[in-house]
Amino acid sequence: MFQSYRILFVIYGVGIAVGVRELYLSRVGEPVDWGSDRWADMTEVVRQVNPQDPDTDFLEGVQSIVRGAEGDFVTHFEDALDAGVKHNEFLLRDYAQHLLASGGDWRQVNDAVNRWRENYPFSNETLTLEMGSGPRSQADISILNRELRAVPWIGDVELEPYEAGGRQAWRVHITFRPPRPVDVREAVAAVSILSVPEADRGRLAVTCTTLTDCTVAPRSGR
Repeated sequence: MFQSYRILFVIYGVGIAVGVRELYLSRVGEPVDWGSDRWADMTEVVRQVNPQDPDTDFLEGVQSIVRGAEGDFVTHFEDALDAGVKHNEFLLRDYAQHLLASGGDWRQVNDAVNRWRENYPFSNETLTLEMGSGPRSQADISILNRELRAVPWIGDVELEPYEAGGRQAWRVHITFRPPRPVDVREAVAAVSILSVPEADRGRLAVTCTTLTDCTVAPRSGR
């Protein structure tokens, strides 16, 4: 009986965390403050009640991110994933996002993104791709939108400028077109079109063999 209550408590705790995150995002458009004392306390209580539960690993991983302990974050998330967790979209999505943002091997990134999308094919959660300097003109924005929307698995994109280290940087938020399989190299190639001189973008295209190794060649049919 006690074990049943423990399981229900963990489900309840994780459900509250995820539910509040969703409600807060829908109302104010900003992420929940996982670094606040209330969430740290909740994570500690759940950990004490059922330390072996994969959802406990998820909550501890989130707290590791808040503390800046990236190694612990990866360990907790991978432990949860190794347990076969599929019911927690934020775990699947955030792990895929981490691999992409940290420059992981493209095969691992693709596996993580596709695992997330296969379990949540109609989710509105986005994948974010950092672009560095980004577009400098309306022509750059137009070509970026064209190249990104030409990728078979991309449903829509949103370009976002932001401040980073005293300079303007850009990122693109990608929504998906289910049920197409995802190859993140195609998105990297699409944003890399900005490395091609503007006068040559109509006849040249970028292809990427990894997330960093890209080449320029004539477009097919030209």
